[in-house]
Amino acid sequence: MTNERIVLSVEGLRKHFEIRKGIFRRVVGTVKAVDDISFKISHGETLSLVGESGCGKTTTSRCILRAIRPTAGAIKFNTSDNHNVDVAGLKRSELRPLRRQMQMIFQDPYSSLNPRMTIAEIIGEPLLVNGVGDLAARRRRVAELLDLVQLPQAYMNRFPHAFSGGQRQRIGIARALALNPALIVADEPVSALDVSVQAQIINLLLELQDRLGLSYLFVAHDLSVVKHVSHRVAVMYVGRIVELMPTDALFRTPRHPYTEALLSAVPVPDPRKRAKRIVLAGEVADPSRVPSGCAFHPRCRYAVERCKQEIPELRPVAGEGMVACHRANELALAGVGTDG
Repeated sequence: MTNERIVLSVEGLRKHFEIRKGIFRRVVGTVKAVDDISFKISHGETLSLVGESGCGKTTTSRCILRAIRPTAGAIKFNTSDNHNVDVAGLKRSELRPLRRQMQMIFQDPYSSLNPRMTIAEIIGEPLLVNGVGDLAARRRRVAELLDLVQLPQAYMNRFPHAFSGGQRQRIGIARALALNPALIVADEPVSALDVSVQAQIINLLLELQDRLGLSYLFVAHDLSVVKHVSHRVAVMYVGRIVELMPTDALFRTPRHPYTEALLSAVPVPDPRKRAKRIVLAGEVADPSRVPSGCAFHPRCRYAVERCKQEIPELRPVAGEGMVACHRANELALAGVGTDG
């Protein structure tokens, strides 16, 4: 369950990459990877970012953690002592205290663990880097974390090659939890795992959230996983949020045509309730040459002349969420398990 305390507030976030060519490396264009997005995450809440590859999900998560510096906007994080800090404006030397409170779970459990380090060293590394405790205290903390992610303490002195993908991801989760963070950014944390293992890791993340009061920014493309784990969902297209809704409302009655197309690909176990698959024409728009008006209009079957000329703003709809679509109030779109 969520409450009113805001852990993270993103306001007008932009990340543009310059395109340089020639001997003199002149700027000839700009890739608008993230272009003016805003959202909030409350204590104990999971917000999922979804969309096709190249829509800006991972760039957004990296900006929030300041792995890369944003071009513009504010990233306000509520610290453990209840101070709002704008992460976007901090110097690199000022970021270290915040690293303890904002951690990441990586997509690939095979490449994210150092093969030359034991499990005790991998999980204990954040403690060592931040000067937390002596060797004995760190070993005790590692043992606690292994219990927390449901791995035997006897595995402490083994190396990553001895573990399956699911076990490695549990080790990655334990490492992320080592410093008791308030916010976890999970970048496709189960996409590299078998389906049966995915369910175990998702259930573990939900248990940890209830137990530790964690907030998650969950980056994903699998909407079946998103439905199970999220409180709210933000749908991104070419660097912008086109729909931001509570999970149940979004899956039941999407308000943006792009969301409808994504949901049409979600498998439904009842053949009588399967929506007809919507196959979008063309590819995701090039973020260095974004179409005029609504960026989705070249692929949208509902587009009208206004869509080609005016950029739709993200506006509240029906008291449930927000959508950036000129025709949101007149379209009746199909959700999962409904007829279009």
